[in-house]
Amino acid sequence: MTNKLPGSSLISRRTLLGSAAIGAAGVAASSSFPMPALAQSAKLKVGYISPVTGLFATFAEADPFLLKQIRTALNDGIVNNGKRYEVDIIDVDDQTNPDRSTSATQQLINSDEVNIVLAQGALGIKNVSAQCEFAGVPSITTMDPWQGWLFPQGGTPETGFQYANHFFWGIEDIISTYVGMWSSLETNKKIGSCFTNDPPGQTFFSDTIGFPPALRDAGFEMVDVGLFEPGSNDFSRQIAAFRDSGCDIMTGLFDPPDWVVFWRQAMQAGFKPKVVTVAKALLFPAGVQSLGIEANGMSTEVWWTPSYPFRSSITGQSCAELASAYEAETGKRWTQPIGVVHALLEAGINALRTADDPTDPDSVADAIKNMTLDTVVGTLDWANSPIKSVAKMAIAGGQWHVDPNGNFDLDVVYNKEMPDVPVTAPFQMKIGA
Repeated sequence: MTNKLPGSSLISRRTLLGSAAIGAAGVAASSSFPMPALAQSAKLKVGYISPVTGLFATFAEADPFLLKQIRTALNDGIVNNGKRYEVDIIDVDDQTNPDRSTSATQQLINSDEVNIVLAQGALGIKNVSAQCEFAGVPSITTMDPWQGWLFPQGGTPETGFQYANHFFWGIEDIISTYVGMWSSLETNKKIGSCFTNDPPGQTFFSDTIGFPPALRDAGFEMVDVGLFEPGSNDFSRQIAAFRDSGCDIMTGLFDPPDWVVFWRQAMQAGFKPKVVTVAKALLFPAGVQSLGIEANGMSTEVWWTPSYPFRSSITGQSCAELASAYEAETGKRWTQPIGVVHALLEAGINALRTADDPTDPDSVADAIKNMTLDTVVGTLDWANSPIKSVAKMAIAGGQWHVDPNGNFDLDVVYNKEMPDVPVTAPFQMKIGA
């Protein structure tokens, strides 16, 4: 890897430290006096970047709980090759701002001198990965379809990257899950779709790797209304197109506030599809609850639930125990990102624990490339992945149902991609359609 851009004098921290070590060795060898033994630092540093504030703050809502839990579990450090290391996790808020993601990564690398960088959140993680790849510092990111992470950075499934790594599901997984659910019901196969005009939405809407070609191949008709700007407050044009085309199915990629606006306007306009399956916006109980009874029967992808039959490689907790601990400590309902962020921290710690030398970036990077790890979201397998630098995360299909007390629960209704996860209810038409 070249850590120097054409015409630039910037070198990586790794190269600089290596040169300093060579210089120190030369001084020691030329001295006629014995050099005192230097106490070797036994501390490893993990940088963690997430959107604590800003538009995607809901995805980091559980961060304080998770970081506290992991820090407590690592209170005695980790052991690598018989040596104990203290682990310091340095967390930074990127404010849902890609520029802030870049500067935060540079701070962690150049000032904090972290051994690995972990990051979640779709808007800034490509910047994190690019900075780490350039500086020669291993990284793991998540919460962006792997295509939307790999291809914009110039990576290919055959080559990947040297230091940047990622785990999440792919567009093919969410399409397969959605189509699998929809195909189990009697509909006219007409789909109204709305995707955000941002990197994730553009990936979903891509006519080469996104929903349009896959839905055509599966025999569905997609009513194309183009992309919409995040934060929009008027969806009348899209809703009228879907209603007038007689769409039985509504899908898309929405931030939670945008979905509330869309659905309320849809009800006012008399658009009542039989199936409503929306990504991102329907991940969170609070967002669903805000729609009231109208959310009953809405469906989405499932990243993680307390019913998953997996355990943490750090704390030993089951998924149910992890969710219960979160609810008991915070008084809030569990959310799907809890499992994904916990798995991200599991993968980062495991890389340091299994590397031949956890202080050497190349050694840590190799540990990630060769990693197969059982986590709270299932097995993350970089070692055998056909997509270099990417571990695929499997997903299921879920549907929200209201209980007699007015609370919403997410049932797993489709598990073809995750047969280990039990189906807890059949997939049904949306109530009131």
